[in-house]
Amino acid sequence: MVCSVPIMSPRETKAQSMARPPNNTKPKALILAILAGVITCSMARVTLAQDPIRVGTNQVVIPLFVTDKERDRLLRKDPSSLWRAIKEGNIQLQDDILESTMIRGLTAGDFQVFEDGKEQAIQSITYEPTVYYDFHDNRGYHSEYIGEGGGKWTSREWPPWLVGDGSPPHYLIAYARPDSPEGSCHQITVKVNRRNAVVGARSEYCNIRHPASDPLNGTEFGKQIESNLASPKHAKVDISLLAMAFYTDSNEARVHIALDWPWKSLKSNSKMVGVLGIAFKKDGSPATRFSDVCQLNYMCQHNSTHENSTGPHWDQILTRYETQVNLPPGEYDLRVVLSDGTRFGRAETPLVIESHDRKELAVSAVSLCKQIQDASAYSQNHAPKLPGSWTAKPPGDYVPLVSEDIEYKPTANTRFKKGEALYTYFQVYEPSLAGATPTRVKIQFRVFDLKTGELKSDSEPVSAERYVRAGNPVIPIGLGVDISKLSKGSYRLEVQATDSAGQSTLWKTANFTVE
Repeated sequence: MVCSVPIMSPRETKAQSMARPPNNTKPKALILAILAGVITCSMARVTLAQDPIRVGTNQVVIPLFVTDKERDRLLRKDPSSLWRAIKEGNIQLQDDILESTMIRGLTAGDFQVFEDGKEQAIQSITYEPTVYYDFHDNRGYHSEYIGEGGGKWTSREWPPWLVGDGSPPHYLIAYARPDSPEGSCHQITVKVNRRNAVVGARSEYCNIRHPASDPLNGTEFGKQIESNLASPKHAKVDISLLAMAFYTDSNEARVHIALDWPWKSLKSNSKMVGVLGIAFKKDGSPATRFSDVCQLNYMCQHNSTHENSTGPHWDQILTRYETQVNLPPGEYDLRVVLSDGTRFGRAETPLVIESHDRKELAVSAVSLCKQIQDASAYSQNHAPKLPGSWTAKPPGDYVPLVSEDIEYKPTANTRFKKGEALYTYFQVYEPSLAGATPTRVKIQFRVFDLKTGELKSDSEPVSAERYVRAGNPVIPIGLGVDISKLSKGSYRLEVQATDSAGQSTLWKTANFTVE
């Protein structure tokens, strides 16, 4: 039997009820997550949820918190005001309460900075908000963090009663970088002349030159992960790997890379979690490499615990990593390693980047997704719909896969349970959209049974007009596909684009399984 394929905009489905946190919250557990940044500031020596010490040609820049010990103690003793702010969804009040534990108004004269025991002259100091990202997706809530290499680390979904995260502002102190041999590491100590002040800052930096997208290159941890790539040892972390190419304005494609892994497979209380990937050409030579790391801090410390906490903080349990690299057309072998310093996982996948004539209609690779989330904060055409940390675009060059203000997250795990939502994201390239006489584009879907070859569903051509951005030849299309009527088995989703000028693309495919 052949039937039409229901094609749904995620904003039209119940899965997209992303307006507010649930009300069935448990105060104690929630407060522990909210106060994580404050609690860590009270410890003697900690590394906080901040960027690493940045080393430029002329400067060393140190992010740090300065907390009032007594105010911090009082807030932890009676966090009822913070709890009410979270329960009411008052993000501004939440931020004000967290910031009340900080010591504000400090100047360069209030600090002393020492590198390897020698005091340094402070050149500048600023007080800035701390960037953090909490997202409400079709499955619940989770946290995301931009890594030192510019990729995006994602936590597992929080329990339904955990709906908040927060972090107070911080100082940035800069001083002139002393000359030192490349590869040398240096100890940093920061003191402040305020009573009851507790300083939280990273304590070391290394003078290592590497591309911004490859921060592990040349480091000891990076060398360890490189050895994992060639190691004959059995990998203990089961990772799924996906790589797919999308169009750009140049001859190179932007390759979106995603890794997923079971959160329990990483070591509890890992000091850092790192990833290394290398794309090899057909002759075995490396075409490009990338790396990234979540250092020891309360956001990226995997499955961490804190003072007065009886269990892990769910916003720190990492389960996913995404990044992007640019590559020219060709055939590659992509190999990736994920490691927590003790355990590691390896994955490998062939990557074929097809060349395309930018004068012709084309369709990118077709991705399958299980998770989608509100990305209205990334849109220039719509006001943000979610409060607090949702209102800012993550920094760096990472380009979210966004269609109609919804971000789509491609998955390598294409096994879908009966009743589970399946989403697809792909891009149509129509060069005439950048000209004075744009053509109209339509898209069509069909699903085949892989075992029998039977056509299970077929759609009529659907207009892509709603996805078109004026003057942009790339049409980002994200949809929900109804698979509720499919029985258990393996299937192939096919996508084709046509335009009013008579052009048609080849059918692009993606396989999936219904369990």
